[in-house]
Amino acid sequence: MAGSYHIPVMLRETVEMLVHDAGGTYVDGTLGGGGHAAAILEIVRGKGRLFAFDADPGAIANARERFGEELGHGIVVRQAYFSQAVEMLAGEGIAPDGVLLDLGVSSRQLDSDQIGLSYRQEMPLDMRFDMNSGRSSAADIVNNESAEDLATLLRRYGEEPAAWTIARAIVRRRSAKAIATTADLRGAVESVIPERFLIKTLSRVFQALRIAANDELGELERALDGFIPLLRRGGRFAILTYHSLEDRIVKEKFREEERDCICPPEFPVCRCSKERRLKIMTRKPLVPTAGEVERNPRARSAKLRVAERVIDERPGHAGSRSVDN
Repeated sequence: MAGSYHIPVMLRETVEMLVHDAGGTYVDGTLGGGGHAAAILEIVRGKGRLFAFDADPGAIANARERFGEELGHGIVVRQAYFSQAVEMLAGEGIAPDGVLLDLGVSSRQLDSDQIGLSYRQEMPLDMRFDMNSGRSSAADIVNNESAEDLATLLRRYGEEPAAWTIARAIVRRRSAKAIATTADLRGAVESVIPERFLIKTLSRVFQALRIAANDELGELERALDGFIPLLRRGGRFAILTYHSLEDRIVKEKFREEERDCICPPEFPVCRCSKERRLKIMTRKPLVPTAGEVERNPRARSAKLRVAERVIDERPGHAGSRSVDN
């Protein structure tokens, strides 16, 4: 069954916090296997509607099979990165009552023999969720970037302590033969990393290249900047993150949007015109229970943060002129 392959993380907690009006309009920006989308649709069916997006054409094909006759009625499915989804919704004047982003990689993607996300089997080293996106593949990156730039990428996106050693090993390997497959890349890493550290190192290296090939952190920042002003007053923004880089971006953005005036204390009146646009609903992120992690080990690093859209209505402040969108 198409829908049974992916196990959605923190399904009950996420949907309970996100869906506050069964007649509302919701956005699942990371359709994946469709687990969260199905749970949202179960609540809004016949009353509200769901727009579901994913950059991966495989996820879109899976959704068309899974949701069948409901497509175009209760649920609208479109292939798009976050930034494209924001543009589509804004262009159609759609103001969501809730937006969900699950930033994890689906089991189907990890096990695919096409895009090369797993170091456990040999496959082409691509890593792009959408191979027609025009972005550089992981193979392009490892074969064309300088050792210095590769080391920076591995440190920034993988937090890899042996980044420089691995970068030089990649350059040596590609000088003899282009790195074309996951096995080629694994071989370069194995040549310089002791076996006892190998699995964790490979995980960090492959994570870093996946993030780079899909511009994941840039897309996340664009999603935060784009979806927050689209939300209706009272609308919820729920985000599931899986590593510290993503979580830091979400946490800092939510905190920034919860603040109003940032003028120096000595200013007698506000001159910055900054609006408070969010109220954080999860002071500490929610995490999976031990039971969920046992059933689904890929959930172990997940964190759920949720914020609610507010309109600043202080007299004389820029927020008081805001229109409830």
